[in-house]
Amino acid sequence: MSESNADGMMSPEPEREVVELEKLRKSVDELTRQVAKLEEKKKPDSLGWDDVAQEIIGAITFALPFIFTGEVWDVAKDISVERSLAIFLMTMGLAYLFLTKAQLGNLKREEIFHVPKRLITVALISYAVSALLIYLFGIDYIARFSPLQYFNATVIISTFAVIGAIAVDMVR
Repeated sequence: MSESNADGMMSPEPEREVVELEKLRKSVDELTRQVAKLEEKKKPDSLGWDDVAQEIIGAITFALPFIFTGEVWDVAKDISVERSLAIFLMTMGLAYLFLTKAQLGNLKREEIFHVPKRLITVALISYAVSALLIYLFGIDYIARFSPLQYFNATVIISTFAVIGAIAVDMVR
């Protein structure tokens, strides 16, 4: 219904109010969408296939330069298994601290038997990538590694692969 003014003409006020209400409704809808997007960004990131892919990329990127250095080959040939295990434990300890205590990424805390899932995936991916790269590029043949030296080289190179896998996974 329209209101008429003193001259008997229809007042445009109700139509303008409807237009204004429609504008307000659109503004509220847009703000609601923006708030939903912000809340989605704040939600912790669960471990998914995209994270695994990022870990693989990071592990390969950080491990590749080190598999081609003769110094790494020499160290792998000369260190004992005990030192390799100490390097492994140190690497896993630092990775654990970084994943659980560093507040760099918005990561969901997911655990299997009180061990962070990301630590498990980072370790498996990094060590598999390192061993595979050594084999694919024939470094074990070129450097004439024994099985023990191959293990040592994998542990040494994986130290860098773990760093890369964590770094690339946490950067978003």
